Amino acid sequence: MPKMKLESVEEALALPFFKVYSAMYKNQETGGMKQYDLISRRRDLSKENLGSDAPAAAAAILPVDPENRRIMLTREFRMPVNDYITAVPAGLVDPGESIEEAAARELREETGCVADRIWILPAAFSCIGLTDESACAAIAVVKEVLEPEQEENEEISSAWYTYEEALEIVMDPKTRIGARAQLLVLLWLAREGVAVIPQF
Repeated sequence: MPKMKLESVEEALALPFFKVYSAMYKNQETGGMKQYDLISRRRDLSKENLGSDAPAAAAAILPVDPENRRIMLTREFRMPVNDYITAVPAGLVDPGESIEEAAARELREETGCVADRIWILPAAFSCIGLTDESACAAIAVVKEVLEPEQEENEEISSAWYTYEEALEIVMDPKTRIGARAQLLVLLWLAREGVAVIPQF
């Protein structure tokens, strides 16, 4: 039996794309109470369904060109950090859309890349200290690159990097990068036989 028992979930704030909820937990050993605030894209979060499985809300896609040993990375202005970060194409799953469709659409919209095939990893939590959201990471083998179709308030550029350049970028402590992008690059490079973890 878990030490912490969920007592209640209350909506604290509703915003267009997510809600903030306050969950109250009771320590079964001491009787003490703990409030934990979280963000959810679910509109109906409650004591009964907190922690239950929900479809992946987003996809993050690493575009690769194995024939030429290249990886595409994006540089995107991200408002939560008020700066540009190195990333991979990513976005929310639209209503009625499969995760595969969302991945292909986001890849096309943000970079112009058209995938020949896409490998979708199982859904994983995005940031368990903050949200119950899950997302799927994906790797897309690119067959052609067209003109991107970005939204009005998106500021994204993309470029191809050799495997060696990509490794240098994601391992440089000065690179501002999303964790998912960093790990996807390292996963792909390891698959391609590049030594990504130094001897220690």
